Amino acid sequence: MSRGLYRKLAYTGIRKNWQIYFPYLLAGAAMVMMFYIVAFLEDSRMVNQLRGGMAITSLLLCGEWMVGLFSVPFLFYTSSSLLKKRKKELGLYNILGMNKGDIRKVLFWETVITSGLAVFSGLFLGIALSKAAELGLVNIMGEETDFHIYVEWKVVLTTILLYGAVYFLIFLYSMRQVRRNNPVELLKSASVGERPPKSRWAMAVAGAVITGAAYGLALQVKDLRTGIQQCLVIVALIVAGTYLLFVAGSVFLCRALQRNKRYYYQTSHFVTVSSLTFRMKRNGAGLASICIFATAILVILAGTMGFYAGVDNIVEHRYAYDMSVSVPAPEGVESGREGYGVAYRAWMEEALKEVDAKVSETAEAYSAGLTASLLDGTLDLGVDIYAQAPEEGNVEAWNVYLEKFVNVRVLSLEAYNRLCGTAEELGEGETLLATGGENFRVTSVRGWDKRVYSVKKTVKQMPRLSGYRLFGGYKDTMLDSLVLVVPRMEAFWEGFDPARWISRNEVIFFWEYDVDLDEDRERQLAISDAVRKMNEEETGMNMDMDMEKCFYSREEKWADLRGLAGGGLFLAILVSVVFIFAATLIMYYKQISEGYEDQRQFSIMGKIGMTKKEIRRSVNSQMLTVFGFPLLVAGLHLAFAVPAIHELLKAAVMDDKPLLMKVTWACFLLFALVYAFVYMLTARTYFGIVNRPVHK
Repeated sequence: MSRGLYRKLAYTGIRKNWQIYFPYLLAGAAMVMMFYIVAFLEDSRMVNQLRGGMAITSLLLCGEWMVGLFSVPFLFYTSSSLLKKRKKELGLYNILGMNKGDIRKVLFWETVITSGLAVFSGLFLGIALSKAAELGLVNIMGEETDFHIYVEWKVVLTTILLYGAVYFLIFLYSMRQVRRNNPVELLKSASVGERPPKSRWAMAVAGAVITGAAYGLALQVKDLRTGIQQCLVIVALIVAGTYLLFVAGSVFLCRALQRNKRYYYQTSHFVTVSSLTFRMKRNGAGLASICIFATAILVILAGTMGFYAGVDNIVEHRYAYDMSVSVPAPEGVESGREGYGVAYRAWMEEALKEVDAKVSETAEAYSAGLTASLLDGTLDLGVDIYAQAPEEGNVEAWNVYLEKFVNVRVLSLEAYNRLCGTAEELGEGETLLATGGENFRVTSVRGWDKRVYSVKKTVKQMPRLSGYRLFGGYKDTMLDSLVLVVPRMEAFWEGFDPARWISRNEVIFFWEYDVDLDEDRERQLAISDAVRKMNEEETGMNMDMDMEKCFYSREEKWADLRGLAGGGLFLAILVSVVFIFAATLIMYYKQISEGYEDQRQFSIMGKIGMTKKEIRRSVNSQMLTVFGFPLLVAGLHLAFAVPAIHELLKAAVMDDKPLLMKVTWACFLLFALVYAFVYMLTARTYFGIVNRPVHK
């Protein structure tokens, strides 16, 4: 045969089957477009120059891998549905004299044409929309950028190579399917249905138990340390449980509806239930996939939007002042006030004066930070935290072990009264506890030297302190924190030797100098950059990289955190678009394929008296059944996921559950609107197919 004939047959097959090829081409183009956009942003010079650009780039790299890996099973799914529809035509070619080698050549040219259309149209759209995506990311982060449009040719080459390999694997899979079937099987393959399963009670029970276990684990997520590991287990259980429930539950539901004669023997239900029962296994797996995609979209959006909306709350609670420097005093009590304090106070005052900063308030404090045990009402600062520590890697043992520990910041009475504007008094041997509202029941304090102190008073008012690595930063370890106020720091720590104590517990003495500025955000960012640069020139050390020195500007931290949250939200939106597109195409492609299968059934029903109105009612009933359950179950999954999302966000000091609930509801309603649009589109297309006359 002429080589041109194979190309012509491939082109003709695509053109005549355009309605089933179009979703396939659209799926490929969408995956290529999204991959190029994410990879373009990951490699973008503009994104890398933004505040928090390194973190955003890391997130985008993960997104690039996610989109690339997801493309493989998704495109294989759409191609397998397409191949089943085409098998009858390929079988006819075989009977008319074409051998399997000739069919392979036709499929080769079909793959070349479809992959070329998908890859190059996807690249065109990706290049056209990449700048818009970059602008969207920059706007979410509250930054500015230029409007220079350019092409990342390295990303173009990577995209072509990746999706060229994917389509080559799809071609090999098609060859395998053709080789395994004879011509008669190919002719009959499009009409071969799946046998309804005999019994799925075991699967249904297993699905319910697995899903219930996932819900139980989600409600037990309490901290970041174990939460991520638990979430991985929860995801695996939810996926397995959802598939089992949909496959087995759909069997049970359809059989129950068939036994209900008043429901089953109605024109709007008879065809629907019969069709669903006949294709039960395939429908169950498809609906479960849609439900998983919907759940992933809702959880990702709720978590990232909650974090983004709570950035101001996080910064307000984590960073007490507009600017702060904290410096350790390694020699202990004696060097704190007179050594580091005097030198750094003078340096900060000179630096602020040099940049003409408008200072509204300053504060300084000398304190100590350590970990202590809290058992039976006694706060013990002298405990050896390493003596009975479990082995590394034993997460459960560490969780139990750390339950008895709290983070303590020791402060003098004079400093507490000065910072809080109070007039508390303490006698010899007395202490005061500031808990910030936590319900600590402490009756006595055992010092580092085993001396016992009484707790005169427990108050909620916490002093306004920075030193977040040693206090607020302890939230990262998920330990509760409190402030222990003692009459005099020198007397409390008299005789203490940090060098000898380090093997039992880590006690860090440090001095901090805090500043509030009467400046706007842009001015504060400029001041913090200038002060940081002066410090590096003065000391020759980078305070961000030095694990002991601590310097921060609240607005700088806000910009960094907003950048991280914005980058995460933007990536979540991109991934959600991919998942929405995938779920939409699965629904659309599945219903088109099944529409052609159901076309003859509805034609027969029309001949025996079923009106177009009744056909539409039956189609709507089937569409609502197919579309409704995934959305409802995804909403149920989301409801049980919210507590876990809240606990994980608390690791970033984002403890605003009402805000998270509002964001979650908004995400669900927005997704439901998109879902309803897809429903209307799919129902209309399906009705148009089944209402056509059947040509013999």
